[in-house]
Amino acid sequence: MSDPTTEHPEFFKPAPEEEPTGLGFAGVNASATTEDAPAVEAAPSNRTTGAVVALVGGVVFTVLYALASWGYSAAAWMYGDSSEGTLASVFIQDRTITFLSTPVFWLTSIAFTLYFVILAVLINKGHWRTFVLWGLVVAILTYATAIGAGLLTVRAWTLTFSEAIDFMWHGIAFNPLVLVAVVLSREIPIWFGGWIAVKGRKLRDAPEGVQE
Repeated sequence: MSDPTTEHPEFFKPAPEEEPTGLGFAGVNASATTEDAPAVEAAPSNRTTGAVVALVGGVVFTVLYALASWGYSAAAWMYGDSSEGTLASVFIQDRTITFLSTPVFWLTSIAFTLYFVILAVLINKGHWRTFVLWGLVVAILTYATAIGAGLLTVRAWTLTFSEAIDFMWHGIAFNPLVLVAVVLSREIPIWFGGWIAVKGRKLRDAPEGVQE
């Protein structure tokens, strides 16, 4: 009897050997890439610290601004702005509370805090001199906000254009409490910006990959 595998070898080819799964070039490269590639670490940031310190600066601004309004009310009583016979404590308290309830106080305080937080986030790990320079922009924006808040307080839209302009220049622009807001908004970013810059310098000087 003839051997069919000999006569018709094309029908009896051995089955090809299967390569083990995952041992091809793709599997080896993927494994090597996953294991050997260095992990990419995010650069250390000072934004969180800066935002928190800026918020603290905003609280300090609000407290000092309130104290300035109390001092201004006391000075007004001493120089005869009160009606005759009015107790100093009553006059100062009423006048201070009246100011603290106006948009000039609370809107200016909120706006300064927001401006300072944005500045701290943008500067990040920058130098202290950057806060000194750009803090002037914060002061200008705070001044503009205080003027706008003053116009809002008197409902300037009910006035004529000339009356609104006259009130803005003679009633708001050079008002002592508005100028106090400008001074505070200039000084606080300088001093608190130095605090933020100290942490930023530590991050800049830290070895690569070390995050505080």
